[in-house]
Amino acid sequence: MKLSTIKDVARIAKVSITTVSATINGTAPVSKALQERVWEAVKTAGYHPDPVARNLRMGTSKTIGLIVPDIATPWAAHLAKAMQRALSDIGYNMLFASNDDDPEREFREIELFSSHRVAGLIIAPTTHGEDYAGRLADAVHTPAVLVDRVIENSRFDSVTDDNHFGAQLITRYLLKLGHRDIAFMVGRPGISSSDERYAGFLETMAAANVTVRDELIHHRIHLREHAFASVQKLMTLPRPPTAIACINIAQLLGTMAGLQNMGLRVPDDVSVISFDGFHPAEGWNPSITALTQDITTVSTRAAELLLARIEGKVDTPPQIIRVAPSLTVRTSCRAVPGTA
Repeated sequence: MKLSTIKDVARIAKVSITTVSATINGTAPVSKALQERVWEAVKTAGYHPDPVARNLRMGTSKTIGLIVPDIATPWAAHLAKAMQRALSDIGYNMLFASNDDDPEREFREIELFSSHRVAGLIIAPTTHGEDYAGRLADAVHTPAVLVDRVIENSRFDSVTDDNHFGAQLITRYLLKLGHRDIAFMVGRPGISSSDERYAGFLETMAAANVTVRDELIHHRIHLREHAFASVQKLMTLPRPPTAIACINIAQLLGTMAGLQNMGLRVPDDVSVISFDGFHPAEGWNPSITALTQDITTVSTRAAELLLARIEGKVDTPPQIIRVAPSLTVRTSCRAVPGTA
């Protein structure tokens, strides 16, 4: 089936192609009578303007590109939904891409969206590699805002969780329950959210004058299978932890599977607490005490920042906005016997 063109519309309406273009794109005054003829011809021809071609001609767009590392995570799915709503509220559409946390794919997606002349980008960056910040700066040629992770000395605005505060909430809660032997799973080095959460944990433990045992800190735990193996080591120590803190959903899934595989019960044998509250916590037995991220506020603030940059309303250095999470107490943690 042959697609109709702007020439078909002009022929049906008996007007020039220039008049059709001016009517559809609003680039020049057209009388009401001619506009009605053009739009009637558009319907008759079944003509659908090419938004990419229009963006190339006009140099403008009402579309934003959202790029995340992994759409399979509940966090990314919630972000995409909230971001689409936030952008729609300010009159923008959204294109979406996921790259499996692969920076090479991420840069290809940035190039693809740029070729579509998007008005701006919202990126949850992969942040892999020592030269990542420079590569990102070179790749992005449109207004952009980063979410979830912060890149040091970046030229882009960032909106992220207040990870340090979140770590304080989790650690203080466990300390209040009498836990002192707390295992903490750290993610990949160089990922701001992981580094900030770990730093917040260490500072809160130090402020409470509680010694952090080296053997209870496991690094580079960013996949479910890593956490599964980590739990085996932790719970077979001569003095195992009384609580395990996970910083993401992959760690939590691996931790719960590992404990179940060992025949251990939560919280009877060990308490478990987690960041990233978007998981089926309420449906698990026990339900998981976790931080709940304010994804709606993150999305709204990111959209507002990006729009301000697009419209040239701000000409200030890049800013970092941190959104506070909240702790939702469920049933996966218990007080250490003889304390709280």
